[in-house]
Amino acid sequence: MKKKAMSIEDAKNHIANLSGKSLKISINKGRKKIVRYEGTIGEIYPQVFTLNILNEKNLNKLSCSYSDVICGQIQFK
Repeated sequence: MKKKAMSIEDAKNHIANLSGKSLKISINKGRKKIVRYEGTIGEIYPQVFTLNILNEKNLNKLSCSYSDVICGQIQFK
């Protein structure tokens, strides 16, 4: 079955609904490199949103765009 296309507004609403919840985040960096983090969604801006990463020594905050969510490079669980 073909997956339903998500629009930017759908992605923004999805991120807004997940705001404040504890999440497991998977980020596809390409060439079979998948990085997994635990954290929460920090701040939401018109073009990007931030992720507050827990239990990482060198990384506290990560910024992502809504197009990353639409393309499937970022997945939340």
